[in-house]
Amino acid sequence: MLFRICCLLGLLSIHSALQLNFYTSVGQFREEIAVNNGSLRRYFSDQEYHSIIPGTIDFPGQRILEQDLYNSNEDLRNMEIYVRSTQCDDEEATKARLIDPYSLLIKYDSSRYTYVSRDQIEFNQDPNMNGMVLSVRLDNKTSTKTNMTYLSRGLWWTPRYEIVVDDKHRNNLIISIIAIEFLYFLILVATLRALADLTNEHEHSYTIENSQLITGSVPLVSTSLRVPSPMDSQRIEFMATPLADSPTPISSKPDATSFGTYSYNLTSKFTLLPKSIKTFPFLTTTITLNYTLEATTYLSVGTTSGQFQRMFIIQPADFLPAGTITFYLASTGLTLGQNRLPDTAKQTQQSLNLGGDPDVKFQIISVMTAIRQTPTYGQDLNVNVTISNRKEKQTVSVILTLNSGYRNTTSTLRYQSSSNITITQDPNNKSVLIIHATIQPNEEETCVFTVIQIN
Repeated sequence: MLFRICCLLGLLSIHSALQLNFYTSVGQFREEIAVNNGSLRRYFSDQEYHSIIPGTIDFPGQRILEQDLYNSNEDLRNMEIYVRSTQCDDEEATKARLIDPYSLLIKYDSSRYTYVSRDQIEFNQDPNMNGMVLSVRLDNKTSTKTNMTYLSRGLWWTPRYEIVVDDKHRNNLIISIIAIEFLYFLILVATLRALADLTNEHEHSYTIENSQLITGSVPLVSTSLRVPSPMDSQRIEFMATPLADSPTPISSKPDATSFGTYSYNLTSKFTLLPKSIKTFPFLTTTITLNYTLEATTYLSVGTTSGQFQRMFIIQPADFLPAGTITFYLASTGLTLGQNRLPDTAKQTQQSLNLGGDPDVKFQIISVMTAIRQTPTYGQDLNVNVTISNRKEKQTVSVILTLNSGYRNTTSTLRYQSSSNITITQDPNNKSVLIIHATIQPNEEETCVFTVIQIN
């Protein structure tokens, strides 16, 4: 469509001082809008309007007398326009009046009516077609500005974390810790890097003066799909990293509420480009990181085998909002794997599974030796457990959990290959047996025990 923009008329109120708060699923706009004699109007493009979550537009602290929400094309009825029969620049445009902005029925000064196409029409102002206009009349006629807030899809933030594991002295460290502490996990030296990804799926850019990143439980009633559609390959991703001697633009400590949410303040003005992801470092905290190999299986008659899972146990000094966490080796930059970290309170442990270790396996051979029907049903087993470590240099410690499925399980140890393998009963669950083992490179450990299982 051709536009002859001679001047910008005041169809809509001027809005400025944008505050955009980011939740993990939506964005919250807070705009300062000019008010004229108690009235204001705000234009939303079609994309903006369909991104707004219904029922969330509000004017905090104001009493609304009347509110209308209508198609912006209505403001174009009977508007003076200019029409060209062709798109040739040398052709003189003819003055006309737009009778119907939907069908584009026009009327010439000669009183003739006709239909035209959109690319034939010129306007003296931006027509703002095919959008929505919010018209509000407030009780307070003395205010010259007010705040409007609403929630919008297509804007959100996502925490993500990078943990770099210092493995420079990993062999000596493993041996000394296992020999001294008997904790069956390795205490690692690691650094945490926390990043905040701010996503904008809209086709508009936003210059944001104030912002907060909010996490926690914020449920929404609306079940509409996110609008607009997911970003395509034309999106922009860039890192907003401060200089080494400059402070991070995000507050390092969150503001907690009594309602299960945390917020991080963005202290610097920034621009969020259309269809883009902007990344800031945030959250300066320390962590305790442990590593172990774990496996869980049911105790049943026959042969059972499997791999041990690589488990990282993280304990942060501060609350960590849910996000993706990636583990790297400091010496080589090798990626160990990713997992999803749930919301984690400070000083609490969270176990993250990075998949199986093909070098460390277990095999269980169970033979039934007796079945009892009275007074309660039960069975006795003779169990042989072998745990092997096929690594060339690395000593490993493992935890193997056996669930019998019976209410009460008692075991009697018959044989153990060395003191490096032990079996105990879970003090909180009598149906669970736990085997701890420390295994040297290219070695295996075995224990044999009998089990009496009673329901």
